This record gives sequence, C-alpha cells and structure tokens, in this order.
Amino acid sequence: MRTTRKGYLWLASICAGLMLLPSPSRSQEKAASPLSEDNLTPAEFTDIVKEAWTYLKEETDNYQKAIGEKSEFETTAEFEKRIVEARQQYLAKIMKYMKDKKFDQRVLGVLLKASLVQYDADNQLYAVSCPIVIDAPYNIPSILTEVPSNPYLALADSIKMGYRTSSIYLKFTPYFRWQVGRDVAKSAKADEENVSFKIRFKVQMGQGEGRKGAKFSIVPQQILLINQKTNTTYWQQSLR
Repeated sequence: MRTTRKGYLWLASICAGLMLLPSPSRSQEKAASPLSEDNLTPAEFTDIVKEAWTYLKEETDNYQKAIGEKSEFETTAEFEKRIVEARQQYLAKIMKYMKDKKFDQRVLGVLLKASLVQYDADNQLYAVSCPIVIDAPYNIPSILTEVPSNPYLALADSIKMGYRTSSIYLKFTPYFRWQVGRDVAKSAKADEENVSFKIRFKVQMGQGEGRKGAKFSIVPQQILLINQKTNTTYWQQSLR
C-alpha cells in the first residue's frame, strides 16, 4: 500500500513539474513557421498586385460614374450630399477588400536573383548586380501608382514592343557594394546560384491627393541579400 501511495505522489510531482514548464510564446510560434508569402517569384508578386490594382481601378471607375455631374433638377446641396455618400461607399468597399485580402497584415517577400560580379580583396567589397525587374501596374489619371521614395527601389514606365509597361527595379549605380570578408565572399561565390536579393513589400490602397482618384502604393519594408538554400542572411536594411 505504501509503495502504491509513493507511486501516486511521484506521478503527481512529475505532472506538476510539467505544468510549470514555460509554454512557447506566440512570437516563438510565429518564428518557428516561415511566412508563406516570403519567397515569391517576381511573376507571383505581379499577379497579386495587379489583381488588387484591377479591383481598385474598377471601383474607382464605378465611383466616378456614380458621381457624374450635377443634373439640372438637382440642387447644389443634393449634389454635394450625393458625392459624399458615394465616396463613403467607395472607400468602404476598398477598406473591406484590403481586410478581406489581409493587406493590413500581409508582408510579401520577393526573390530577385543576384549576380556576384567582382570581389575587391583589398577593400573587402563585392560588386553585386541584379538586372531582374518586377512587372507592376502603371499610372493612369484615376490611379496614382507609386513606390515611395527610398534608397534602393524605384518604379519606372517604359515602352516595350509598342506597349506601355511599368517595372520596379533596384537602382544600384551600377552595382551594390557589399562589405564582406573574404571567406564569406568565397563561400557565397561557390553557391552563387542560390544568392538573391529579397524585397519585402506591403500593398496599400486608398484615397488620392486632394480626394482626386485613388492611390495604389507598393511600399518596400526591407531589403536583404540572402542565400536561399542555406537560409543565410548576408546583409539587410530596413526601408520603413
């Protein structure tokens, strides 16, 4: 009987000890699982932003049609009230779309292949290039499409084969100068096919300046130089 009682006491003490062990925090749980949208190809990212831009364009067009012009049988007060109500409905739709798509939470990481051009052993500087661009929506009179000013990325329009295009590109002149020790540089060069720049973006949609049209912002949050295979971050810079 004593042996059984001791056994119960021992088991109870073990259970109590387990209950006192710290449970993983939410931040630790998040860190353990990589972001599902953190390794997008440029084409995958383009699909996401163009879908959102198309929705914004359609709703902006509908809003402008709904407003129209003041009719001859409409008082100024009635016209102004109609404008206010139409704009409230328009902005509510955009906000709902943003929440439905979780653009208030999503951070989209895009991988752009990097080229390790030349290492300067005397100054421990690696010249790195990245000719890859990301196709993006362009500006139209009703929608201002922008990449906010920052040191590394910009948005530019161009004409390709007679068609207007818009691209997000890395604005190195002409190379990114990566300060790195020789051993790490040699290791990166040996695995160059897996070295990429990663750009993390947020997408924002809203009202244009002076309530004219809409604004579609592709906002860089962070730039990194990484080895995707080894999950190594060589360099990073916040852009917020």
